[in-house]
Amino acid sequence: MFLIDLLQKRLQSMRKSERGTALIGVLGLMGASSAIAVSSVSMSVHAVGYTTSTRAGVQAQAAAEAGIDVVASRLATSICQPQYSSLTAPAFTVSVEYSTLPTSPGTTDNSWVSGCPGVATAARLRLIATGWANTLGVAGNSSEDVRKVEAIYPYIPTPPSFTIAPSGAALYSFAQASPTISNMTITQGSTTRPVIQYASGNVTCATGTTINGDIVLGSGSLSVTTGCTINGDLWASSIVNIQSGEVTGDVNSDGEDNDEQHTGNSSVTVSKDSKVDGDVHSSGSVKIHGKVGGNVVAGPTKVHSDFSENSSVGGSVITAGTVTAAAGVVKGTITTNQAGIVTPTIPLVPKWVDFSFNASDWKTASGSNYSVLTMSSCTSSALNTALTAIQNSATAIILDTRICGAVTNLQGRNINLKSDTVIVANGLNMGSQNLQSTDAATKRLWLVIPDAVADSAPTCQASSTTTIGNGVAVSSQVNALIYSPCAINNAGDVWRGQMYSSSVSNTASFTLNYVPVGLPGVNLSTGLTATLLGTGTLGDRTSMRNISV
Repeated sequence: MFLIDLLQKRLQSMRKSERGTALIGVLGLMGASSAIAVSSVSMSVHAVGYTTSTRAGVQAQAAAEAGIDVVASRLATSICQPQYSSLTAPAFTVSVEYSTLPTSPGTTDNSWVSGCPGVATAARLRLIATGWANTLGVAGNSSEDVRKVEAIYPYIPTPPSFTIAPSGAALYSFAQASPTISNMTITQGSTTRPVIQYASGNVTCATGTTINGDIVLGSGSLSVTTGCTINGDLWASSIVNIQSGEVTGDVNSDGEDNDEQHTGNSSVTVSKDSKVDGDVHSSGSVKIHGKVGGNVVAGPTKVHSDFSENSSVGGSVITAGTVTAAAGVVKGTITTNQAGIVTPTIPLVPKWVDFSFNASDWKTASGSNYSVLTMSSCTSSALNTALTAIQNSATAIILDTRICGAVTNLQGRNINLKSDTVIVANGLNMGSQNLQSTDAATKRLWLVIPDAVADSAPTCQASSTTTIGNGVAVSSQVNALIYSPCAINNAGDVWRGQMYSSSVSNTASFTLNYVPVGLPGVNLSTGLTATLLGTGTLGDRTSMRNISV
C-alpha cells in the first residue's frame, strides 16, 4: 500500500513538470511563427513597391518608344516640327536634332544641332523622347516614372520647295481709317473661306454690302445697318450693334460695356427688324429686340440682359446675371446667375508684316530666280515698253518701277500676263484697265509697295498713295495680291485675289473675289516668317538606346 501511494505521487509530479515544458515549447513555436509572419509581411510590402515601380518603368519606357514611332511616322508625311508632345497616355515629348555628319565621329558626338534639318547637308536625324508612366494614382518610385530614349536615323533631305504658300485674309486692314463699308461684295473664289480682318478701327457695314465670309475685329466695334448682310460669323473685341440687316452665322463680342444698372449700354444689341441666324455670345450684357435663331450666352460678369416683346430667340438663354424677357420670346430655357461662363475668344488678327522688297526672295517652284526688269526712266513710252516685256516674258518676271517716284501711274494701261509677275512701285495709280492672262492658264500678279521699316507697323513713304480707280477688272485667270503700307482707295473695281494694306476704303461699288495668294517667306495668316522646308526621308533606324534622364 505504501508503495502504491508513492508511485501515484511521482506520476503527479511528472505531469506537472511536463505541462511546464509543453508551455515553453508552445511559446517558442509562437515566437518563431511571429518572426516568420513579420518577415513575410515585410517581403510582401517590398514586393508591392517593387512591382509598382517596375510597372511604372515599363509604362514610361513604352511611352518613350511610342513617341519615337509616332514622330518618325509624322516626319515621313508632314513638315518637321522642333518638338512633339502627347499629354494623354502614352504621355511623351520628343525633341528633334540633326547632324551634317553621316556617322558619329567617336565616343563624343558634338555635331548635333537642336531643331529641324533646315540645311541641305543634313545627314542624320536624332529623336530624343521622354516618356512618363500612367500610374493612375498608384504611387511608384519617382525615379522609375520617367524614361528617356534616343533614336538615330539616316536623313535624306528633300530639295526645299520654293512655292509661295497661299496665306492671309481676303482683306486685311491694320488701322481702318474709313469707318464705313458700303457697296462692297466679298465672294469665295477658291476652296478657302473668305475672312475680313481689321487689326484696329471701328467699322460700320452699310447699304449694298454682302460679305460671304467672316469678319474679325481685333480691336474695335462693329455696327450693321440697313442693306448689310454678313453670310458668316462676326467677331469683335468691342461692342456689336446690329441696327438692321442680317448675320447668318454667330455673333461673338468681348466688349466691356454692360447694362447691370439698366443704363442702356450693351455689349451686343440686336435691334428690331434685324436678325442673327446663329448664336449670340457676349462677355457683357445683351439687348435683343430682333430675332436670334440660336442660343444667347452672356457672361461671365453679372450683367442685366433685356429681351423685348418684339424679340424672338429660337434657343435658350444663359447668363451670369439677370434677365428681363417678355413672355414667350425665348423658345428654350432661361438660366440666370450661372457661374463658369467663358468669355468669347476672338480669333487672332495677325500683326502687320513689314515686307521690304528683295528680288532674291522671289523664286519659282523649281528654285530658279525671277528675272528682273528695272526701268531706267518713267516716260509713257518706257512704261509701254516695260508692260510689253511682261506680256512677252516666258518666265516669271519682276518689273521694278520705282524710278517713277512717289506714284507709278498705270491708269488706262492693260496688264497682260504670260507668266507670274511682280510689279514693284513706291505708290500706284490704277484705273480703266484689265489685268488678264494671255492664255487660258492661271497667272499670279503681285503689286508690291515695299515697307522697309521693320517695326510691325505700316510705313508709307511721303507723297505715296495707292488708288484703284473705276474700271479696274482682274480676270478669272489672274490671282492678284496688292500689298501697300499706304491706304488703298477703291472706286468701282472688280478684284480677284487679296488686299493687304494699312487701311482699305471704297467710294463706289467694289467686288472682291477672294483667292489666297500670299507673299514669299512670310505667312500672312499668322504674321510670322514662313517655314518652307521639305519633309525629307528617314532611312532605317541605326540605333536606339536609353539615356539618362
